[in-house]
Amino acid sequence: MGGRGRQKFTGIPTIRGKFIVLTLVLTVIPMVVLTFTFYRIAAHSLGEKSEALAMQSRQMSENYVNATLSDLNDLTNAILGNPDVQATLENKPEDDYEYLRNDETLSMVVRAQTQTKPYITSSLIYAANGGPKHSLYQGNVSVRFGGLPTLEEARVYYRRLLADQPMMWMAHSSFESGRGMADDRLYVGKLLRKTTGDYAPLGFLLLEIDKASLFRGLAFHETDGNTQMWVLDQKGEPVYRLPEQAVADKSLLRQIAKSAVDKPMLTKDWRTWNGRQTMISYGPLNEGQWTLLQKVDQSVLFEDARQIGAWTIWTFLIALVSGWMLSYRLSDTIRRPLLQLSRLMAVDGSTSATSSAKVSDDPAPVIFNPKDEVGQIGERFLHMMQKNHELYGQVYEALLSRKQAEFRALQAQINPHFLYNTLESLKGMALANGQRDMAEVIGAFGKCFRISLSYGREQISLGQEVEHVSAYVKVQQFRFRNSFEWICEVEEDICGFYVPKLILQPLVENAIYHGLKGRTDRGYIMLSGTREGDALRLTVSDDGGGIGAERLDDIRKSLDAERGSAIGFGLRNVHERLRHYGPQYGLSVTSEPGTYTSVTLWAPIRTE
Repeated sequence: MGGRGRQKFTGIPTIRGKFIVLTLVLTVIPMVVLTFTFYRIAAHSLGEKSEALAMQSRQMSENYVNATLSDLNDLTNAILGNPDVQATLENKPEDDYEYLRNDETLSMVVRAQTQTKPYITSSLIYAANGGPKHSLYQGNVSVRFGGLPTLEEARVYYRRLLADQPMMWMAHSSFESGRGMADDRLYVGKLLRKTTGDYAPLGFLLLEIDKASLFRGLAFHETDGNTQMWVLDQKGEPVYRLPEQAVADKSLLRQIAKSAVDKPMLTKDWRTWNGRQTMISYGPLNEGQWTLLQKVDQSVLFEDARQIGAWTIWTFLIALVSGWMLSYRLSDTIRRPLLQLSRLMAVDGSTSATSSAKVSDDPAPVIFNPKDEVGQIGERFLHMMQKNHELYGQVYEALLSRKQAEFRALQAQINPHFLYNTLESLKGMALANGQRDMAEVIGAFGKCFRISLSYGREQISLGQEVEHVSAYVKVQQFRFRNSFEWICEVEEDICGFYVPKLILQPLVENAIYHGLKGRTDRGYIMLSGTREGDALRLTVSDDGGGIGAERLDDIRKSLDAERGSAIGFGLRNVHERLRHYGPQYGLSVTSEPGTYTSVTLWAPIRTE
């Protein structure tokens, strides 16, 4: 199948046809995939944002209602804690006159607390120890209450508060006088207790609340048949709804109220609401006694996504047609310069048969547009061929020079080996003539020379480096007639590590020529070596005249400077080679005038 596809593609005779087919393969198919993917991502993102906005709206409503209910709870606590209320309810009135004074006192307290609460339409206070005639105090005459309840009804309600919960909400009046009233009112009862002593119950406070005024903060929602807000009690009965004509399956509301017990906070859930797919979310109200439910149809959440999908399809179709026309026109702009380049190749083929000397003399047979990329390639084609001939000669010369350099390097290796063999012969002659000191010095010099060669290696073991510097010291001791003593204390377990070649000899040379210069008595030069962490520490010390403070400061600055006259080539060379491994390696100098000089070398731990 793949072979037949390639044959069909290569069978297209023109560049224009191939360009258009290639454009379809490389652009149309990715455009389809990207368009579909973009639509899916956009729909998913917009849907999630719409869901998040819907849940934020529900949470704002939930916070508003809870704040209102909390404010109402604070109001009942303020009434309960009022000293006049406490005194009135604790003491039983002696006569009707005192009862009327108490009623006026309680009415003033309640009015003072509820005058800023427009949703409170009426109030009722029951005094448990007021007796048959002096137990009920009504804040104002309420048609909703339908007058005062009977004393027995008040006592029954009082016992319910004592048994069930200190604060009770009801969707309907629990008294016979209030039966049959409209369902636009709510009732909340609060158990009243002493605020001191044994906190004994004193009675209850009953408030009548207008639903529309209590839930007016929910009116900012644009509710309709697709978006609705519901307040349910623990049994799933509607306490309030927006819009007021909203209808729902009562069994579904009971299921949601039951689910609110297990999951007090529902992020989102999809259910069938009156035959339509709907997102619902809910949260607790009034300390869990109610549930705020929000319902949003799927059509509302994904309306923007559907519009984006339609616009995406139209945009894709327009881009497809425009791209087809543009690729047809652009193919001509590519085809014409390529035909010119093809003719240039034919001209180059004709000139290639001639001598290379004439290639650079032949004029270009085709004129190209210098602003066109293909034209620029054509203009440089002949120039490239001319350069190729020049490069052939340069490569030949380079190969010849390389062979000559290799021959000189081989010859240079023969000379040091000849000198080393000559030293060995001289050592043998000295031994044969009984000149052991001379033989020993010649041997040491030969060993020093042999280790310096090291078969061209740049890295040698520390043991070989110590052997080399010891041989160098032996030659110098012979030269200076043993005017100094050599002490070498390098730990054996570090001699197997590798270090750059010839890093100790310049340090010892400085100690001999500068440290012990001008001494008439016997001097000492000491080499010590140890391992410290991941580094080798090698120190060359002498007991010579030392270095002055100003001179020592110049030496330390010269070590890290690119150029400096305070130190010689040898120390700088050693320092720079060690710094190649890192800034923590190199040389450091310490000295005390008239006492000593120490040069410490830090090198990395290397096993090869």
